[in-house]
Amino acid sequence: MKTIMSALIASLLVGALAPTAAEAQACLRQNMVNGWKVVNDQTLIVTDRVGHQYTVALQKGCTGLKWPLRLGFTSSSGFGLSCITRNDFVFVPAQPGTVSQRCLINSVQPYGMPLPGTAAMNSAH
Repeated sequence: MKTIMSALIASLLVGALAPTAAEAQACLRQNMVNGWKVVNDQTLIVTDRVGHQYTVALQKGCTGLKWPLRLGFTSSSGFGLSCITRNDFVFVPAQPGTVSQRCLINSVQPYGMPLPGTAAMNSAH
């Protein structure tokens, strides 16, 4: 009886703590960044190592992001397993003729989902 009860409790705990497939896909992890495309100085399309893409919206203030050879992503928790979220940073190293930048992240969404605050603009057509 104790064995069955222990197994039941363990399975409930694992089920409660394990993310669903949708949650796992919706998380851009710091240690999984594999590449990016710069849309403009406030928008990046970031691809992770398993091919999922995310739209990373940056606060205004970063400039000249068109051709960065390297970017660094940091999560507020500081661990590679953490999701990159609002108020984390993208670091842009200095390149010839530029200075390094620390760009504040406004949002991270799975690619193709509307960015926060844009739904009203898109429906006004």
